[in-house]
Amino acid sequence: MNNSTETMVKYYDAISNADLQTICECFDIPSKLISLYGVVDMFSKEEIIEAYSSIIETWKSQNISNKIGYDRNSFDVSSIQENIDLVKTRLTNFDLDGNFLLEWDCSYIVRKEDHRWLISAGTTNNKTSTSMK
Repeated sequence: MNNSTETMVKYYDAISNADLQTICECFDIPSKLISLYGVVDMFSKEEIIEAYSSIIETWKSQNISNKIGYDRNSFDVSSIQENIDLVKTRLTNFDLDGNFLLEWDCSYIVRKEDHRWLISAGTTNNKTSTSMK
């Protein structure tokens, strides 16, 4: 299994558990999130916590669970260079009762630094997340 894949699994599990500290550990500083509704530049761990706290709260207000469905075996990982991977994933949203809402795609640039793979940039086409701060 590719180490960038392990980072993505750790990241998705942290979102599902609303574990903001572990989410931070998955990110490069600075990093960027790009969605259908805007761009978030994150220059510190505090900004990562703020962004993901906002995302999780926005989902909750929209009756969307932060539990994310994914299949780690279907991640599409391309090595761009020795220390850079492109990771494409397909994810599932559920409502707060656990019912399926929709599937969406995400792509990430994951960079290796000091034997750790960190998310440098992420994009999503998730139509249910109506805002990102």
